[in-house]
Amino acid sequence: MKCSQCQFENRESAKFCKECGANLELACSSCGSVYEPGSKFCDECGYPLARESQIDSSISPSEGERKHVTVLFSDLCGYTTISEKLDPEEIKEITAGIYSEVARVIDKYDGFVEKYAGDAVMVLCQGCC
Repeated sequence: MKCSQCQFENRESAKFCKECGANLELACSSCGSVYEPGSKFCDECGYPLARESQIDSSISPSEGERKHVTVLFSDLCGYTTISEKLDPEEIKEITAGIYSEVARVIDKYDGFVEKYAGDAVMVLCQGCC
């Protein structure tokens, strides 16, 4: 598996690049679960991964084309308080539902979610706005 950061060729089952330490696992942009290369749908939340697999990870950002992106940020009001009271699995279920709904709306406008970041919802998407 080629590292998208440094282009080093790692063994197929590697989780991190042994040259630069970058994470090599593929994560669902809807719920964050790790999925196998070639998967069409996330086996955790059912999110279609077809668009994600179309992204050529062998091209580093400096070599790729420039694209317009939209950054959406939403603070989950009361997240810290709720997360202290609920089981981690319940929190994961709640956030997966939120991420899935955000992805559905963005997909409606022919965009796709590049990644989610943090415990609030910060979405980087391409082509939707």
